Amino acid sequence: MYSVLLAGGSGTRFWPRSRETLPKQLLHISGKGTLIQNTLERLLPLIPIRNTFVVTHELHAVETCRQLVSYGFSPSNLLAEPMGRNTAAAIGFAAKILMEESPDEVMGVFPADHIIENPDRFLEILKKAEKVANQGHLVTLGIEPARPETGYGYIQKGDSLEFGSFRVEQFVEKPDSSMAEKFFKEGRYLWNSGMFIWKVSSLLKEIETHLPGLYDQLDSIVSHTRENKGKFSYRVLDAEGRSIYESLDSVSIDHGIMEKTKHCAVIPADLKWNDVGSWSSMEEILEKDTDGNVKTGNILALDSTGSIVQGTDRLIATLGIKDLLVVDTPDALLICDKTRAEDVKKIVEHMNQEHRPEVKTHPTVLKPWGSYTNLEVRKNYLVKRIEVQPGEKLSLQSHTHRDEHWTVVSGTAEIQLENQMMILNPNETTLITRGSKHRLGNPGETPLILIEVQIGDRLDENDIVRYDDLYGRS
Repeated sequence: MYSVLLAGGSGTRFWPRSRETLPKQLLHISGKGTLIQNTLERLLPLIPIRNTFVVTHELHAVETCRQLVSYGFSPSNLLAEPMGRNTAAAIGFAAKILMEESPDEVMGVFPADHIIENPDRFLEILKKAEKVANQGHLVTLGIEPARPETGYGYIQKGDSLEFGSFRVEQFVEKPDSSMAEKFFKEGRYLWNSGMFIWKVSSLLKEIETHLPGLYDQLDSIVSHTRENKGKFSYRVLDAEGRSIYESLDSVSIDHGIMEKTKHCAVIPADLKWNDVGSWSSMEEILEKDTDGNVKTGNILALDSTGSIVQGTDRLIATLGIKDLLVVDTPDALLICDKTRAEDVKKIVEHMNQEHRPEVKTHPTVLKPWGSYTNLEVRKNYLVKRIEVQPGEKLSLQSHTHRDEHWTVVSGTAEIQLENQMMILNPNETTLITRGSKHRLGNPGETPLILIEVQIGDRLDENDIVRYDDLYGRS
């Protein structure tokens, strides 16, 4: 059995923690790892790491590889989309790759941002789903409803099939409260989990039948796929492949295939499951205090009830609040009525229209070699904290509009400045003048931390000319 993790979501409802460059699946929400790490760990007892594939946006490919390589994940099993074209394109892309390896194998598709609290039961259900898929069915898992929920789509069970599965009578869009109550009482409706299990050949046959436009392009997309030139050799599309992918219709696998096929089956799944769709999910995932608050971080809540308060190191003090959502990050603060958590995406839409930087990145930006944090930004100077992981190097680069002053705080810095090499230790400094080729590396066994002060008339990441790079960005 193969697994395909869908990691292309933007997580706009989880702003301000989720950003364009660091979406929800790459964050620590619950459990010991990030959401995508926890998803992978759940599947490993059943599906070996060599059979695990990931589809994600190319913006997140390096960080996704970085988070998964410690499990033995091969970067060549990551497929980087140049842009999102919904789940049918992503799944079809992965299926066509797998078709060349194992056309008769079963392929499971799993969103990378779900939480499942009883993984052993989950694996038992997957084993049954594999058997049903081998009978030629396209299987989806339907979650046994815990309440009349309006935030999920539903699946109506039909006639009984083998191995505890049922024919799908119909898929139903998110209902209003009265219809959700009706579904819950009838007992024939399940929550649509977005998890699918099918034979690779069975799925591609259905794509050929119901989405012929997509099917006709899959061969071309795969033929224009190459390995990234860099430390992580994930698969990317060349210029022609990008153009083809961009031309694809944006269609979900639910609407494009599952609602049309005659071979759809559902297995009821009695799982403690959450799709972590918005901040309101925290009330189901995390423990509440005696006043019904869900608190994470340095929180002092007095006479406050029924609220979700999320922070980090900075103190958040609340007094007399009720049913509010408060999320604090170093550069943005969200406050809204808890019942409006689903509408946080509207804030993101407005910020995109206004081209606000807070929608794209955090002050701390993850890079393949480590991270940097903007400490202070003014018109003609910028102060950064740079952290380089052991054995890593930044690109060989130069700047046209700025000088850089480097001071090592801890660790050892190996610096290439034009044709000279130097080593800097803590409390030692150097000046990188504009126009000079330079490179920063960490030859030590502990993280290198330095403070960088940029001075110039243009202080942004676009003022970089790269000549050589371990990560294929030159």
